[in-house]
Amino acid sequence: MELIRADAGWKKEILRFADEVFGTDLPPGGFARLIPDVYGPDAPCDGNHWLILEEGRIRALLLTEPVSFVCGGDVLKGIGVGTVSVAEDARGRGYMQLLLKTVKEWMKKEGYAFAVLSGQRQRYAYWGYEPMEVCLTMQLEPGNGKHGLTRACADGQDAGISFSEMREGGEEETSACRLFESRPLHTKRKEQTFARHLKAGLCVPLTILRDGAFAGYLCESVRNGEPRITELELADPELYPAVMKAYWEKRAPEGFSVELAWYRTREFDFLEKICGRYLLRQGHQYDMADLKEVLRFFLRAKKELFGLSDGEWSFRVREEEGETALFSCSVKGEEIRVRRFSEEEADPAEWEKAEEWDKGELARFLFGTASFVRHRPGIPAGWLPLPLYLPSADAV
Repeated sequence: MELIRADAGWKKEILRFADEVFGTDLPPGGFARLIPDVYGPDAPCDGNHWLILEEGRIRALLLTEPVSFVCGGDVLKGIGVGTVSVAEDARGRGYMQLLLKTVKEWMKKEGYAFAVLSGQRQRYAYWGYEPMEVCLTMQLEPGNGKHGLTRACADGQDAGISFSEMREGGEEETSACRLFESRPLHTKRKEQTFARHLKAGLCVPLTILRDGAFAGYLCESVRNGEPRITELELADPELYPAVMKAYWEKRAPEGFSVELAWYRTREFDFLEKICGRYLLRQGHQYDMADLKEVLRFFLRAKKELFGLSDGEWSFRVREEEGETALFSCSVKGEEIRVRRFSEEEADPAEWEKAEEWDKGELARFLFGTASFVRHRPGIPAGWLPLPLYLPSADAV
């Protein structure tokens, strides 16, 4: 048995193996079509896979693709973990445990603050992954379009709205990427592969035009005949009702759904008034390897999005190495500080005063739905939940 980090020469074998393991769960075209930015013909596939080999043959593999959040001048580096594959006749040998353990050690060494893994399988909790993140799915039915959207666009603003598939390498791709990057909190993407990146999960990136001029873009996913908007950005937010109505009329007359980060309050306020129903749910699973850096980044992001009241909050949590640590968070004006103390370093009185949390419960309270429905004393009002949300295009 041999454990290696694969170079570009392994791409063909990686695709063959992963397509074979996932089989009929994949669409025609396999992973090359499902995640074209990682596995497509022009993707290098170099250094982003860990393999376990037996006599030179792949027996298990794991994808580790860089994923970063950006807020102002701050960048929070992480990795997306995916394509979790073990040959059927090699299962039960501990290969996936070895790969996940190796990735955990490697990401800490390389300075990655978090790892994110799609899916909700509880077994990943053994390696530090906890379900967190808050997602909204807004469902619009035909009647919502006929009455709610039509009433919202009575002034005819939607008349000049049209959609066209985004071309790779075109001017609209550059405009869409720059629009995405203008948001106060976003993921890091490459301008030269922006359109291809949006095609993950069989999505179709569409340019939004108003009277023939670029007005924004959206990602459309159609599964089992049901259209879904997974991402939408507009140069002029006032056009949102008009774009929704035009999309309903031109592409989804039988209804559609919209995925939103919970902190996109402007879009939520509009859709909540007219949608048939909406769902508040957990998103991906994360391993917060550097909790101190993650807290500092997302507290700053929350301040950027909504503002934060001055205050302090300290808590204790048992880390994976078995040591309990004290985290002290404070906001004073523009200054945001997060400090970590071992028991030996901490002030004894502050240590005793701080509430101790289970790691999983803490993660769900910081970033998940728990803080919407449960109040915990000592936490400054408005601090939680923190604005963690990974668009589906960035999930591997």
